[in-house]
Amino acid sequence: MLSSWTPDESSETLLAEKGWLQGAVVSAVAYGIDVALYFMCFHLLLRQMNRTNYKKHLPLLMYITTTFILSTLFMAALANFTQLAFIQYRNYPGGPNAFENNMFGIPVDNLGNVCGFLTMILSDGLVVWRCMVIYRGCMVPMWIIMLFPGLMFAASVAMGIMWLLQVTTNSPYFSSTNINYTVPYLSLSLALNIIITIVIVLRLLTYRHRISKVLGSSYGTQYTSIAAMIIESAALYSAFSVAFLTLFLLNNPISATFIEALTQVQIIAMLLIVFRVAQGKSWSQDTMTRVMTSKPSVQAIRMGDLGYGSQDGSKTFTGFTGIGTHETYKCSDRDSAEATV
Repeated sequence: MLSSWTPDESSETLLAEKGWLQGAVVSAVAYGIDVALYFMCFHLLLRQMNRTNYKKHLPLLMYITTTFILSTLFMAALANFTQLAFIQYRNYPGGPNAFENNMFGIPVDNLGNVCGFLTMILSDGLVVWRCMVIYRGCMVPMWIIMLFPGLMFAASVAMGIMWLLQVTTNSPYFSSTNINYTVPYLSLSLALNIIITIVIVLRLLTYRHRISKVLGSSYGTQYTSIAAMIIESAALYSAFSVAFLTLFLLNNPISATFIEALTQVQIIAMLLIVFRVAQGKSWSQDTMTRVMTSKPSVQAIRMGDLGYGSQDGSKTFTGFTGIGTHETYKCSDRDSAEATV
């Protein structure tokens, strides 16, 4: 490779352009995951929908379809804008990086910004809703728990509107002000997701401790496992947000890679939550009561297991393989369960 083939740009500018282009590639990969998850969620919700539960499933179908359309439009706008910068107008003074920074406000860029903004509102609203569901039944009043997240969500929406007006209009108010609404808008939205991730994980860890203490560690794992907590709390998006914020605050050009893919990663986290809801594995208002009062499943016991007993007699199990099997499990805790087959 000849050095003369390299554009006459600084190393920082070239690194920023690399980060932007790689961000478009990562965003395309994430969009592919979005497509797969969307059709999985859509198929599962549609198959389960009937006259009794359509009021629950239909809003979710409309929600995921709306966000999928927005993510598709965002991806199309990103691909087209990248093509303009790197191919059609690659001789723009300063290169593609300068094109990106100076040519905001063109129709294709406005389309991407509007779709990204609406997607972020819908995704943030979903995690706030999940926080409400998981904290229902808490001794602390719901309005106290949701006051701070609700205010942060409202502030994020308001700041997002200001940011959208700044990048899509040529109003003298926004051109004359020195305020850059990008930083406070993204910071509020990302901080909201990080905070909600923490409080949801803390709540699920509390549930996990209570269930394990009474029934044992094998019960309620579909609701309180590590994978369940990661999905329910949208931890994937929060981790991605932390990486972006760290690089952005350090003024590292690679942060462009993360910000380009941020919308699609957020949709992945949202669709994973909806998929668990469609599967019936997500946490609901009566999950804790249902798990604590559920009887141990005899289906989990392998046929042919022999009986055993503890030395202090606190646990007994008798089993026999064959027709008319009688199996009994007893626990000496306050909450005891007995299953008979």
